[in-house]
Amino acid sequence: MSDILMKEMESISISPTKPEECPDGARSFLLVDDQENLQVRDETEFVDRLGCGEVAGVKVLSIFGNTGDGKSHTLNHILFSGESVFYTSKSPSSCTVGVWAAYDHTLGLVALDTEGLLGAAANQNQRMRLLLKVLAVSDIVVYRTRAERLHNDMFQFLSNASGAYLKHFTPELRALSSRCGLDVPLSSLGPAVIVFQETTHTQLLAHDAKLSGHADTLLQKRFHELGLGTEAFSSVQYVGTQTITPPTDYSRLLEAVNQQVKNTHTRSPRQPGIMFHALEALSERFCGELSDDKMIPYSFFPDEYFTCSAVCLSCNIRCKNGMNHLRDRVPHLADGLCQYVHQYNNKVLICKECYEGGREVIVLPKTSASSDNPWFGLAKYAWSGYVLECASCGVIYRSRQYWVGNQDPESGVVRSEVKHVWEGSDTFLTTHQNAAQRVLDGMNYVIQSVSEYSTGPTKAVAAWVTDQVAPPILETQHRDHCVSWLQEAV
Repeated sequence: MSDILMKEMESISISPTKPEECPDGARSFLLVDDQENLQVRDETEFVDRLGCGEVAGVKVLSIFGNTGDGKSHTLNHILFSGESVFYTSKSPSSCTVGVWAAYDHTLGLVALDTEGLLGAAANQNQRMRLLLKVLAVSDIVVYRTRAERLHNDMFQFLSNASGAYLKHFTPELRALSSRCGLDVPLSSLGPAVIVFQETTHTQLLAHDAKLSGHADTLLQKRFHELGLGTEAFSSVQYVGTQTITPPTDYSRLLEAVNQQVKNTHTRSPRQPGIMFHALEALSERFCGELSDDKMIPYSFFPDEYFTCSAVCLSCNIRCKNGMNHLRDRVPHLADGLCQYVHQYNNKVLICKECYEGGREVIVLPKTSASSDNPWFGLAKYAWSGYVLECASCGVIYRSRQYWVGNQDPESGVVRSEVKHVWEGSDTFLTTHQNAAQRVLDGMNYVIQSVSEYSTGPTKAVAAWVTDQVAPPILETQHRDHCVSWLQEAV
């Protein structure tokens, strides 16, 4: 019985279509897979597969929404007259995995079809981060929903996307604009958002309003009531349609998209290659695995999606810099104070005078000052103890400068500070051990030198004392032994 059941289950496939497949003659192609990997090698291949090599400028439209709400179907009807450019399916599982792209020659739009929200995905965190990358390179964003009433999840998603765009993606897009020589930065304003709601039994937002734009005002009021913002978006527009009897009427949505395509006040058409380089730059910067146990619940785009995953070994605080910042030679950085752990020896001494002057100069205990020669420095060390030397102020402390009353350095010339310790960084451990090792090496060197130079006098004194206290019979035996030794030698 169990064998028959297993065979029947194997014959039933509920998994989505493989990313590399393009079924039923669909003309779109996979741009980014569900692991955030670009599927085109370079700008030339990207332009060739879109078929827009002769086009001077394009705009980018992307669509978002919950899984099963008909995003691919919507793109096919508003941009391609119902042609199956993007694959659609009656399967209960998601038919869109990753990000698929196609070019609309009529409107000059690069259309990006995305994977649905709330889907049963294994790597949900990476897929959510991928959605924001797509949003960041888009000029027009359509949020498609079939909900009879607008849910708070939609407002939360758009608000979190706005905040993450401003915080994490704006610097990257600004740098890309500088490299590409654009007059208007890509980060000056985010995309225009169109909320497209299709209902069956419920009236649309502001259905009885006599003034145009009242629905947009009600939409913004809802954001305000929830304490959410949309500062990153150039505009947020509402478009609704009530479908009592199919098919769906997309005319109002198509009109809104046309208006945004013609609007060049905030976003002008740009070369297709610039869009590819923007997506490539964001993919290189924000990549890597994401751990579920470190994510903030009830947040669509937590900072953990875009910040460095390193944590301090001593206090377990997360680095606040962006992902892959070490490539730019930017060190790890964390907010808050750290705690001292003997294993990491992460307490450093900072010159107080330099610190009060606005500089942070770390000082280490040494056997001698850098200006002293080795012998003179070791002699000073034996007499006055170790030194603390600042690169700017010189020697600021000697441990045995006075016979009595020597104060601890932290009470006057230095201040102690506990530093964060990052994996792969042995700064504190190495420098402090090296300083201590230099002290021990200096002591061993002094002891060894004194021992070597005192060996001769010690032996001479010992021999003289032996001769003085030796009895006469030993002297006779000693002379006889010497005579016999000389005779044997001859």
